[in-house]
Amino acid sequence: MSQRNPDPCTLPEWRALHREASLVSQLIGAGVTALGRASYGSGLGEYYTAFFGLSIGIERLAKLILVADHAIDNAGELPSQKVVRNFGHDLKKLCDKADQIALKHKLTLDHPRPTEPICWKAVECLTSFADASRGRYANFEAIGNPAFDPATEPVNKWWAEVVEPILDKHYRGKDAELRVKRGAMIVDAMIGDHSAVFHIAESGQAMDDLAVASERTGQTEWAQKYGRFYALCVVRWLAGIFYELTNFAVYQQGVAALSGHYEFFDGYQAEDHFLRNRKIWPLK
Repeated sequence: MSQRNPDPCTLPEWRALHREASLVSQLIGAGVTALGRASYGSGLGEYYTAFFGLSIGIERLAKLILVADHAIDNAGELPSQKVVRNFGHDLKKLCDKADQIALKHKLTLDHPRPTEPICWKAVECLTSFADASRGRYANFEAIGNPAFDPATEPVNKWWAEVVEPILDKHYRGKDAELRVKRGAMIVDAMIGDHSAVFHIAESGQAMDDLAVASERTGQTEWAQKYGRFYALCVVRWLAGIFYELTNFAVYQQGVAALSGHYEFFDGYQAEDHFLRNRKIWPLK
């Protein structure tokens, strides 16, 4: 099959990769949008929506990078199904492979691999979620299973390993914490004696104290904003690698099947301020 067709839209391979890139962009967008809404108050469902979208989306974005690298190294030939299956499903390993590819091709990236540990804790949690028994089917695994470890439950794990470091870095000991605690005390003083609350926190613990629940609501704002941000930092880095690789493949090697797919990920290459504050993804 020719990879140097002047009209890429006529190539079945181009169409397949176009569909895949669109899918991946939407999965990631749905994931980070849900993560920015996730809260104990909504029954935790948004967390699982976020984990599904992000775990699958990041995996497949990394695999698009591996596909582009294979084409560059094999005179434009795209990998076979067997090769693609051998890429595996471990997000951390896939991200490491993407990093190795960037180094191999000496790519100059506007946004290099993130160095913030919270980013990689997020990837670790998403990798765990991708494992059926520890992640996607953890709720069923917990039924009638006295050996089930609650610490491996995906939302609990995310809160403990991603959100708690976020709160330590961006919330605790700062004016934000003082405002939230003051607000929780005011709410409790006004209606605490006349109200009853019962929620399940991300840790799995029951919350029946109005002041505690009110403070957790305040903390959730930081969990949503920075959880989304650190996940997007990983996506932004991968999107930059895919952009540079496909540009080289198309314009230097004439690999028409890779033409234009990077456009689905352009919006993810925004600066930090935009990633922190934009709530709806992907960009239209």
